[in-house]
Amino acid sequence: MFRIAGKGSEKMQHYGKWLIRIAAVYALIGAMIGSDLAGRKDYTMVPGHAHILVVGWLSLFVYGIFYHIFKEIGMKRTAKLQAWSSLIGGGLMPLSMLIYYKIENTFTTLLFIVTASVLLLAIILFAVLVFFDKKIFARS
Repeated sequence: MFRIAGKGSEKMQHYGKWLIRIAAVYALIGAMIGSDLAGRKDYTMVPGHAHILVVGWLSLFVYGIFYHIFKEIGMKRTAKLQAWSSLIGGGLMPLSMLIYYKIENTFTTLLFIVTASVLLLAIILFAVLVFFDKKIFARS
């Protein structure tokens, strides 16, 4: 699914495409959960719903657009790690949060902490890219 043909900017555009596609899935999930919450008038899962929309949809979409617009990235390993940690952390953290709120035990607590840590890594790597990659904002 994530096999990448080509080099350089093609790779990052490929990651951007998958980040945007997965963001769309999370938008659908968030909308369905929101509709369910409103229909049942049970708002206990609002934090999980909000995180699915903000982390799963909005953040992954923004990262995808970033990789689509900024095609030339010098720190390719950092960008690749950022894309994967975004997909994993941004995808799994909201779900682990929902599970944690439904079933509080040691396993769900650790799952929540691990996935949130992967998401934090993605955010840190994104900051590293935009502040330290010399190619991103270089003029042609």
